Amino acid sequence: MAGPLISTSGNRTKKEVHQDRAGIPETIMRLHCEFSTQVARTDLDDYIRHLEISIGSYDEDALNEYIVGKLAVDQIMWADAIVDGVSLFDICDSDSQGLHEVHTILTKGKQEFRPDLKIKEFTNHVMFVYGAVFHPSIHAFRQGILDAALKLFGEESVAVMWKDTSGLSETELADLGFCKIAGSELIYRHSALRTLFHDDHPTGQDAADAVAEPEHEEWVMRQWKLFQGVSP
Repeated sequence: MAGPLISTSGNRTKKEVHQDRAGIPETIMRLHCEFSTQVARTDLDDYIRHLEISIGSYDEDALNEYIVGKLAVDQIMWADAIVDGVSLFDICDSDSQGLHEVHTILTKGKQEFRPDLKIKEFTNHVMFVYGAVFHPSIHAFRQGILDAALKLFGEESVAVMWKDTSGLSETELADLGFCKIAGSELIYRHSALRTLFHDDHPTGQDAADAVAEPEHEEWVMRQWKLFQGVSP
């Protein structure tokens, strides 16, 4: 099932893109999200969704789609746990060392966000991005891809990741609304808050200039296998 669409012409107009391609439809970039979830929450594991998001882009003829990037995301069902009276510490601690560290940093081991983070907006879930592979050909679209991925399940969410995960600069991350946490390499944002990136791209970042090739997908899959070999 296809996810959000990201389509663009960069500094060129859509008319110019169409003319350059002699009638070939604009290419689009899609997010494909794969995960499984329980019908009922009966165990600590049921409060975590392990998402694998594939970034697809089309070839020059707009006929074949190839994978040009991948994201690994853990979605913590934050509000469900609080309503159900289940310990967020136990949920994260039982899943992985990475989520244990994330929960400890965000809450200092408690059931609510630490006050100095000033997260006042309602939070339905937390999206922890712990892995990212982007083919070099789509580096210019990493901000748009991340922004769309983090809003897959709505804007009432907190996104967190280690500052080096995405490969984006501090300025690019700040434009996406990410903030630093004192004494930590973790960065965070609430996806409902207005950002400089959203002001520049209110409907998402266009990516019609992105052209995928079979070799791009082969490269991504090699890098993804390497990542999975060291994934926590």
